[in-house]
Amino acid sequence: MNQREEIDIRLAPLSMVKPLYQQFHGYAGMSKTATYSLAVVEEQQRIVASFLWQPPAPACACALSAAPGGAGVLALSRMVAVPKEDRKLRHISKALKRIMWSYIDRFRWPVLVTYSDASLGHTGHVYRCSGWQADGTTQRPYYVKDGVRVSSYSSGKRVMQGVRQGTTTLTRWVHRIVPPGDELAWMNDNGWFREAIPGKVWASGLPAHTWVFKGAKS
Repeated sequence: MNQREEIDIRLAPLSMVKPLYQQFHGYAGMSKTATYSLAVVEEQQRIVASFLWQPPAPACACALSAAPGGAGVLALSRMVAVPKEDRKLRHISKALKRIMWSYIDRFRWPVLVTYSDASLGHTGHVYRCSGWQADGTTQRPYYVKDGVRVSSYSSGKRVMQGVRQGTTTLTRWVHRIVPPGDELAWMNDNGWFREAIPGKVWASGLPAHTWVFKGAKS
């Protein structure tokens, strides 16, 4: 049996993958929501790796997509695996690559983004091996609350939570299937359109919108 056939990737409720992040991820935690929650399962239904995806912070999305509101950008917000000696899967990058091409709707999400954190000893090797491109570095403070690394963003807003523990270098990694600036045309050509939500406004006071699939052009 080849490696592709051996990788069993499934949708997994957040409650099922949470213990994996608490035990093996450097941040010791995860977000409460996910657009996609996918896991690699081995014998006896044991989860050995997990991949959580959701839209990034608005500033990041707008920097990577010319579509309204930075639409079309999806972030790999968390990734974790049990130690190598405790799983058959040798290369996490192979599972990630399959997810990128076979499980994520790339018509809706033509741009993927993630970050490697130098404070955890991450070099981005897994991303490089699965076809991502490094897209700059930045220095950022990081915060801890109740022993868990927490984000300075919540629900798309910058918030103050936890205690500052230090500064780290983050490297942004991006995977595109369209050139910069073509995100909206790609989404429209493949059936995704932005529509107003009648009677609803965002906290900013601007009219609320959502993305609706209407079928690709023939």
